[in-house]
Amino acid sequence: MFVNLFLDDEFTDCGAYHSLSPVLPNGLYRIKLPIIGHVTALCEMNIDGGGWTVFQRRLDGSEDFNRLWSEYKNGFGNLTGEFWFGNEKLHHLLSQGTYQLRMDMSDFTGQTRYVKYTHVNVSEEHNKYRMSIAGYSGNIADCFTSGLGINAIMFTTKDQDNDARSNGNCAIDFSSGWWHKNCHCSNPNGLYLAGHTNLYGKGIIYTFWLKEYYSLKSIRLMVKKVQDAL
Repeated sequence: MFVNLFLDDEFTDCGAYHSLSPVLPNGLYRIKLPIIGHVTALCEMNIDGGGWTVFQRRLDGSEDFNRLWSEYKNGFGNLTGEFWFGNEKLHHLLSQGTYQLRMDMSDFTGQTRYVKYTHVNVSEEHNKYRMSIAGYSGNIADCFTSGLGINAIMFTTKDQDNDARSNGNCAIDFSSGWWHKNCHCSNPNGLYLAGHTNLYGKGIIYTFWLKEYYSLKSIRLMVKKVQDAL
């Protein structure tokens, strides 16, 4: 993987790097976020116009995503493998303008699907990193803004229950920190169960594709400023 953390200390997201000519490769880049300052980010420079800042990736089950609130807040994992960028960094990243979101998925037979949204925002911690998302498109039905979607939902972890359920904690029942409603239609941070499983909804699932008893091979969530997509 290409690694160059110091190309420009003032670039605020991957889209800024993508604007350079010639286009830079996928890899790790240094970006500067409001309040936080400099952090390292994984940039996707090829797919769908490039310039995407990746904030979640699952590949092989090497990282435990059944984590505490503080770990999801600050981020965990390895940017060259599986990771969660961190809710605090994601909030400040998205505060810089209007961002879109894309999620790419694959199963164990080589099939792929994606969903994309024209608007995404995540509030500050005292509002429990509440999600705002709209403007669906993609090649599989929408799990994020319909039914058990994540729009207007607060983030929940096994030690901080903010879901919309009247009893129980979705993060405990389904082993994942996420914007759980009651509980979810998609579970990107679920257990890595490698395909068919008898555990309902606990894997990396996308209900409208392979239902609740199939755990996906890979999944990736990333954001890009809308103006960079024009």
